[in-house]
Amino acid sequence: MLHTHKPRANGLGVLRSILEEARLAVDCSLTDLTVLSAQVDPYRLDTSSGHRDGQWVAEQLERSIGRSKKIHWRGLHYAILSQGNIYKPNGQIYVNSNDDWEWLSTVAGKSARWLGYVPFEKITDNRNAEPFIHHKARVKVRASVSIGVDVTIPDVADLEPAPIAEGFEPRQAFHFVIFGEKASLEDVLLPIARAKQADLYLPTGEISDTLLHQIASDASKDGRPMVLFALADCDPAGHQMSVSIGRKLQAFRDLLFPKLRFEVVPVALTVEQVTELRLPSTPLKETEKRADRWREAFGVEQTEIDALATLQPDVLREIVEAAFDPYFDRTLEDRVAEAEAEWLAEAQSAINEQRC
Repeated sequence: MLHTHKPRANGLGVLRSILEEARLAVDCSLTDLTVLSAQVDPYRLDTSSGHRDGQWVAEQLERSIGRSKKIHWRGLHYAILSQGNIYKPNGQIYVNSNDDWEWLSTVAGKSARWLGYVPFEKITDNRNAEPFIHHKARVKVRASVSIGVDVTIPDVADLEPAPIAEGFEPRQAFHFVIFGEKASLEDVLLPIARAKQADLYLPTGEISDTLLHQIASDASKDGRPMVLFALADCDPAGHQMSVSIGRKLQAFRDLLFPKLRFEVVPVALTVEQVTELRLPSTPLKETEKRADRWREAFGVEQTEIDALATLQPDVLREIVEAAFDPYFDRTLEDRVAEAEAEWLAEAQSAINEQRC
C-alpha cells in the first residue's frame, strides 16, 4: 500500500514538519507543543516506530481484504489471527490478547492512518455502538420560469408564464455541528439541531478518528467556517474531549483539508454548571489515573451529562441554545423572505415587459 503523504525536504511528514518549524520559531521543546499525549497526538506520531507499525498495519490490511474493501479494527484483529503466526514489528507473534488488540487499534492503527499508510475512510467505526447522526438538509439554489399548463392544454395566447424561485433558504454564515457524548441526549438536542440547521453527532463513548474524519470532510465540503458545540460528562475524559477534538481537527486541516476553518465550543457539562445546578456526583473510578489532579484542580468528583438531561432538560436546552447566540443570525430568515419576494416581483415585472 502506497504512502499517501509525501515527506517534505527535511524527511519528515506534514504534521511533524509543522511541529518542528513551530519549535524552532519559538525556541522550545516538542513536549511544549504537544497537546495530547505523545502516543496519540497526530503531530507526534511521525517516528521510526510509527512508520514501522503503520507499514505493518497496511500490509495486514492488503493481505486480509485487498485495496478496495473496508473493515473495522476488530475485524482486522480476527483476520490477522486467522492467518496464524503473524509476527509484529517487534518480532513477537500477534496473539488474541487485549494487549495486542489495544496495540493494533490505538497505537499501530493511529500511526497507519495519520502517517498516510491507510486512508481514514478504509476503517469503519464499529468499536462502539452505531452513533446517532442527523445531517441538515443540503440546499442547491436555482431559478426557473414555469408556464401554468393545466391538464387541458390551452391556446398559446392563454399561456401565463410565472417566475419560480427555488433555494431561497436561510443559510447561516457558519456550518453548525453539535457533538454529544451520549446517544441519550437525542431528545434534547435533535429539535435544536433542526431549528438551528446543525448537524448532530451522538456516538457512544469517546469520539473516534473515523467519525472526526467524517465531520472534518463534511465541513470542508460545506465551505463555511465550522462551529462545533461539544457536550460531555464532567470528568477528566469529558474535560479533555473538546481539547482532543480541536487538536485532531487541526491535524485534519493541516493534512487533508486545507480550507477547513473551525472553532470548538465546550458547552456542557462544566464544573460551574454542576455546582450551580446542584447536580448529583459519583466518585471517580479507581482506575482513573487523573483522579487526584482532577480533584485538586476542581474540587469535585464526576457527573454525567445524563444527570442534567434527565433532571433538568429545559435547562440543558437553554444552555445549548445560548451557545448559538454569538454565531446564529436570527434576522436571516426574514431577510431571505424579503429577498425572495423582491426577486419574484422583479422577475414578474420583466416577464410582463416582454408581453407588452
